[in-house]
Amino acid sequence: MSTTELTAREVECLQWCAKGKSSSEIGEILGITERTVNWHIDNAIRKTNCVNRVQAVAKAVALGVITV
Repeated sequence: MSTTELTAREVECLQWCAKGKSSSEIGEILGITERTVNWHIDNAIRKTNCVNRVQAVAKAVALGVITV
């Protein structure tokens, strides 16, 4: 996976996940619905070949896409 495969919004959602925020909290912060947050996170999970958001966050940190 290259960092260009993830959209800015996917990276932003993963960054908030890394800070322990729920989908509902991320939605409030970004001004989008919880469903849209989950859609972005699901896309990031798929693009990083992961099985859940925790693994996707860990992989994004390891690749330097996000920081904690």
